[in-house]
Amino acid sequence: MKRIVLTIVWLSAAVLPPVGAAVIRTVPRPGESTTRPAATSRPAGTSKLSIRIMRDDWGDAGTADIHRVLKSAAGELWRSFPDRRLHPIIVQRGRRAPITLYRRGPKGEYLIKVTTKGRYWCQFAYQFAHEFCHVLANYSHKTPVANKWFEESLCEMASIYSMRRMAITWKTSPPHSHWRSYAADIQAYVDDLQGPEDKLPKGKTLAAWYKENRTALRRAPCLRDKNRIVANSLIGLFEASPEHWPAIGYLNSGKPVSDSLQGHLANWYRQTPARHRKIVGDIIKRFELKIPQIPLKKQAS
Repeated sequence: MKRIVLTIVWLSAAVLPPVGAAVIRTVPRPGESTTRPAATSRPAGTSKLSIRIMRDDWGDAGTADIHRVLKSAAGELWRSFPDRRLHPIIVQRGRRAPITLYRRGPKGEYLIKVTTKGRYWCQFAYQFAHEFCHVLANYSHKTPVANKWFEESLCEMASIYSMRRMAITWKTSPPHSHWRSYAADIQAYVDDLQGPEDKLPKGKTLAAWYKENRTALRRAPCLRDKNRIVANSLIGLFEASPEHWPAIGYLNSGKPVSDSLQGHLANWYRQTPARHRKIVGDIIKRFELKIPQIPLKKQAS
């Protein structure tokens, strides 16, 4: 599948104070949804997100400009988390694959590595949105390997979701006024991530598709072509109800009772507060699995 990597070449007219940084995780390309997402404003009360870029071999891309792009990509997700608080995120250039490290910085910082070098802003945004989603999902080494493909698929979805919104936001409020024209380039990049091969085969449900691909996914969680298909089949739920993004923060909570997908999603459903539980239930339905019963005393939590 052809992948578009767009380069935005320009000379920065503004300079941000130097920002520090450090490490983290993997990404590729995703895909779908037939409706265009509506741009939304940041809810009042959303805490400030701290992203620090470590000086490294970024080619001809300046750390101040990288910071602007990553902040824009993360911001499209972060606006849906008005009550969430996070430690700062330190970003370093990786040489092998984008990654979010399990270990933390000396003050609890999240450590993320992206592999982009040079002024490939779309690629920067795509990789970072994926890794930022792992942070929001409270990624954990305790999650059974057999189910890690699901989180990888959600993070693929986060990249597509973020960039679709960036394509809208940058038309009117880009990080630089002279970046406004690049909104179309961002949309073109996302369109390339949403080709027919990135979607469910016509007439096939997600549940039926999963049954055919279950063994491969449980064995290797980062099969990007397959992660993308799952991402494309679920993104419409989050574009229709972005206020329920906080549900992913409970994906790795609690103690799974089994390493089956049914057990993994049922645990997620139980751990999620009632106000965000519906979207988890809708995902469970897409896989044609059973929604667990919640005791009455916990239904309002």
